[in-house]
Amino acid sequence: MAATTTVRVRPDTREAIARLSERRGLATADLLGELVAHAEEDELLAAMNDDFRHLQADPSAWSQLETERSAWEQTLLDGLVGA
Repeated sequence: MAATTTVRVRPDTREAIARLSERRGLATADLLGELVAHAEEDELLAAMNDDFRHLQADPSAWSQLETERSAWEQTLLDGLVGA
């Protein structure tokens, strides 16, 4: 069994975690791990979206990105068959 620790939460939060765990058929520790992983992914995607918004605000930087994308897109037409 993996090592665990105790985290203090409000009673209403604990009840919500228990309901969600039961509905998903997951142990509480597994559910919390899944929820944290999703939160980290969401945070990463939000940061990436912010970065793209900043790039779009700079026409020169956005043009450079589009040029690079175009070059990479050409590699898809190289006739090679993927694995």
